[in-house]
Amino acid sequence: MTPKKTAAPFLWFSFCFGNVLEAVVLGSVQYPSGAPDNGLHSHLDARGTGESSAIFRNDSTSVHVPSYMISLYRTLSELDRRGTNSSLLRSRRYANTVTSFVDQGQDDPTLKFQQQYTFDLSGLSRADELMEVELRVLRRPPPDILNLLSNGGNVYRLLLHTCSLFRSSQQPVLLTSRTIDLLDTTSATWDVFDIGASVKKHFRLHKKTKDSRLLCFSITAVSDSNNAAVRPALLGLGHKDPQTNERALLVAFSRARRKENLFREIREKIRVMKSHQFSNPSPVHSMKEGHPRHRRRRRTVLSGRFSGAGGGGPSIGGKGGGRRRTRCSRKPLHVNFKELGWDDWIIAPLDYDAYHCEGLCDFPLRSHLEPTNHAIIQTLMNSMDPESTPPSCCVPSKLSPISILYIDSGNNVVYKQYEDMVVESCGCR
Repeated sequence: MTPKKTAAPFLWFSFCFGNVLEAVVLGSVQYPSGAPDNGLHSHLDARGTGESSAIFRNDSTSVHVPSYMISLYRTLSELDRRGTNSSLLRSRRYANTVTSFVDQGQDDPTLKFQQQYTFDLSGLSRADELMEVELRVLRRPPPDILNLLSNGGNVYRLLLHTCSLFRSSQQPVLLTSRTIDLLDTTSATWDVFDIGASVKKHFRLHKKTKDSRLLCFSITAVSDSNNAAVRPALLGLGHKDPQTNERALLVAFSRARRKENLFREIREKIRVMKSHQFSNPSPVHSMKEGHPRHRRRRRTVLSGRFSGAGGGGPSIGGKGGGRRRTRCSRKPLHVNFKELGWDDWIIAPLDYDAYHCEGLCDFPLRSHLEPTNHAIIQTLMNSMDPESTPPSCCVPSKLSPISILYIDSGNNVVYKQYEDMVVESCGCR
């Protein structure tokens, strides 16, 4: 399978910040309900999930992957495959993580003239720098467009406000608005609101508040012709029997202040797994159907990786041994996340080519290995007296990132770029 590798850091988020650019690159990334998600079929079909776009976890829960996140992954993978010039899509907003949060709100019968949306942003790391945040709301065709046209015309304004979850005296604040034309609404469409400034301000003002990560937004609607209030449900907004993929989505674009690695996610997965096992004490059942199957598989894979001849070193292809090692060079290493037992939280890619470095760093060192001065001296000393000085080591000299679409411990779908995942070249150090 072709590795989903991002050649140019930060190329991959530029397209997210403009509908015009999205249309140029994708044709459209704003899929309404039921639109095809072709980008990950090779991965999702391998899971047996079909069109549901659902990932089934080891704890018997399922997580639906938003179409937007699938489109994001698909498009950026395609851009990388084509080798699209990063300058074409470069943006001033450099993010390396996109986290999606699904609306948890329900329709309130007492609020007929506003539609509320609730999000739990606990999954956002406080250590990351929040760059942009947008609210994506699905609007279906109006159920009675003729009545709307006769009473309020075809143009309406959607007003986005803050709202309180705790019935406090806090007054709603108008954040932004959008103008819609009912004559253009022939199919379901996504309305996108920029709420970055509001979310950043909320986090600054509620740093020590217990519920600082719970956010509420409301949409009201008025006619542009007579300024009369209109029920949002009449314009196609609402929670009425929504499919999971149709719920409103809050998308946060952030940048890690330090280089991320996979250990953070792995630690979280282990913590959640232990918590689940503790809260569900049925050892006989879990030994047959639960996590131990995956643990056994992981032990098999990892033990196979580290118990081979020479620690997985010179016996590639079943030849030779330590005495027939070649000079330092890049060698194949294919990583399969499914074999590692990680396919219940890594959505894509399910596998990729990581490569590794192997071979001798003997004297004289070749220039293409780009040895450091220290490696040159160490290799020279080793050639003179091998018993007193070990040879320099064959290690990666250049690494490139890949992007991973995965499910975090809060069951949010995240798209993140991880540095240093693929060996591009090797050298002696």
